[in-house]
Amino acid sequence: MVVLTAVLSVASLLTASAFRWAQELPDLASLDLLEFTATSQVFARDGSTLIGEIVPVMGEDRASIDRIPVSLEEVSPAALMAIVASEDDRFFAHFGFDIPGLLMATYLELLGPGGRGGSTITVQVVKNHFFRDIADERTLERKMKELMLAIELERRLTKAEILQRYINLVFWGGNLYGIRAAARAYFDKDPIELNLAEGLYLARLIPSPNRNHNDFVATRRSMRVVLDNMVSRDMISREMAERAWRYPLQPRGWSVQYDAEGNIVGEPVRTAETLNLSPSVRSELAPHALWTVRNSLIAQFGESRVFGAGGLRVYTTIDVQAQEAANLASLEGLVPDGAQLAIVGLNPQTGEILAMVGSKLRPGELPGEFNRAMSARRQPGSSFKPIVYATAIEQGGYTQARVIADESTAFPVRGQPPYTPENHDRTFQGRQTLRQHLNVSRNIPAVKLAEAVTPEAVVARARELGYQGLQPFLSVALGAFEVTPLQHASAIGAFANGGVHVEPHLITRVEDADGNVLWEAVPRETRVWTEQTAYTMLDMLYGGVNDPGAFGGRARIDGRWIGGKTGTTNDSRDIWFVGLTPGLAAAVWIGYDDNRPIPSRIPGLEGERATVNSARHPVWIWRNFVERTLRGTPAGRRFEPPPGITFNSVNLISGALDPGGVRMAFVGGSEVGSSPLSFDPINITVAIDRRTGVRATATTPREFIEWSQISPSEIGRFAATP
Repeated sequence: MVVLTAVLSVASLLTASAFRWAQELPDLASLDLLEFTATSQVFARDGSTLIGEIVPVMGEDRASIDRIPVSLEEVSPAALMAIVASEDDRFFAHFGFDIPGLLMATYLELLGPGGRGGSTITVQVVKNHFFRDIADERTLERKMKELMLAIELERRLTKAEILQRYINLVFWGGNLYGIRAAARAYFDKDPIELNLAEGLYLARLIPSPNRNHNDFVATRRSMRVVLDNMVSRDMISREMAERAWRYPLQPRGWSVQYDAEGNIVGEPVRTAETLNLSPSVRSELAPHALWTVRNSLIAQFGESRVFGAGGLRVYTTIDVQAQEAANLASLEGLVPDGAQLAIVGLNPQTGEILAMVGSKLRPGELPGEFNRAMSARRQPGSSFKPIVYATAIEQGGYTQARVIADESTAFPVRGQPPYTPENHDRTFQGRQTLRQHLNVSRNIPAVKLAEAVTPEAVVARARELGYQGLQPFLSVALGAFEVTPLQHASAIGAFANGGVHVEPHLITRVEDADGNVLWEAVPRETRVWTEQTAYTMLDMLYGGVNDPGAFGGRARIDGRWIGGKTGTTNDSRDIWFVGLTPGLAAAVWIGYDDNRPIPSRIPGLEGERATVNSARHPVWIWRNFVERTLRGTPAGRRFEPPPGITFNSVNLISGALDPGGVRMAFVGGSEVGSSPLSFDPINITVAIDRRTGVRATATTPREFIEWSQISPSEIGRFAATP
């Protein structure tokens, strides 16, 4: 009677508990989909070349989860058969649970030490989906909940659907989840390529992947047991079993010798080769681009979508040839010890980022995550001058043949001491054309132009080009603000697109695992310059590479139209080259992360390569990148002049017509000898608002602007009252 009472009490307790546990079960609707974390794949601009993967992370420690879901058709039948035989040989006969195994597990849990599981494949799917955070807890409550959900899962899904979810959910050691990640990590194969021996090895890892991989002999011994069981259950023939046993299995990390019968000879040897465990981002071709893609996806869709579910297919603008060229240019590029660099190239017509390298690549070293091409904000220095010159041409009616004096000048600043910039060599070259001043990067003429058209006008144009954080001070003419290499290359690229700036972008389209388009790029376009101003600046930048003595001369590439501008900041803390060729705008930056000055020489080198400046090292790296990027493309491409452009041969110094001079582009009516004004090269030309008699601003309507020549000392008379 006492025994019966005890039994009934236990039964009553279990029944009550079962009702309570049933109320606490997770939402069964998710069983229809069983969504799980999956690795997102990132493709190059051709739409088919895989350039990297973004691995989901989970848990408080942000551990990465390497998983790319596969269908059963993408896994070899031998591997599937091995997994079923090893993990649940009655899988196709039961309804979600194995009664003998369950009874034994319950007995050990209640009356014994525990430690034995009776989980079927169906139960493991439930456990790995709903209870992964407490998967190691062996409680009766958890097991009963698993059982209830397993029965429901068998009711809703076919055996094939359950098996597919299982092979994609199961943990295979390290951060490997799913059979595709496991096949790649242990055998460097796709799942469809696995043979019976390899599939069985992976199956025997499942109960305790890290421990079983480290004990090859014991794992090999357990494989023999499963093979014999498969033969006894008529799953395979004895001949197939022996052929699998004789296969010389060599999982990554092990070197094993076998005799003709498949027995291990001697002791298996651990090799230095490690498993291909994945960080949250992996890409041999373009790691910095992949980190940028990851961050963009998080901003667009949130961490829960990118890392919690994943499985996205991301199509980028990266060009494989261009990216390989950028990688080599960074690897081979000479920089001072400890210095960093950034390379970025884009198509100015579309805004597509073709290549980017965010650090100095070094053999045998993995690059850090910080992407200087996208995130390092550094002063552009003199490489910003083309924007100042373009503003003067567009708003001030200047031409590249216009003569301005490079001379010591104190520029009045209201309420402050005069601004007295210097040139990089502390000398002055006197009167020369604007083109020549740009060729050799003289500072005083650039500041004079900014003063003439107003710093506000320069800043307004710069903001339209994507620059940020500029203030309307005269020092803006010398690049005294911060910009990223990508922003800089994109802004200069507007000259190569007829004056239209196209917002740079790295991602063209994002799809989910089923091919549904989640997001598609629609880059913003802004007309900043007229076609004529843009072409005039292209012509001046061409001079910056091809005119005699121009600082960018080392960027020349035989048979290619190349234009560009060097840049150096105060104390040589940053050195740049930003350049153009048809279809490509690119920037190279070199500097230290702590912003210390760049040394003038590299110890241990001789000749011109030992001397460090913006006319050398960034130019060489730029040329190396561009030359390799353009290989296989037609040579001889040039920018065609738009309507309204004429040409004259002009003396670079005097600005006079000269048959032996440099061929320069002009907006029709502004060529040499056509101006109604006789400009004094000593004075400057300023825009005056006729309505107020003071300096015009960027918002002054063009019809109220008139141009006057004044001495620099008179500029204060025309300043607007604050």
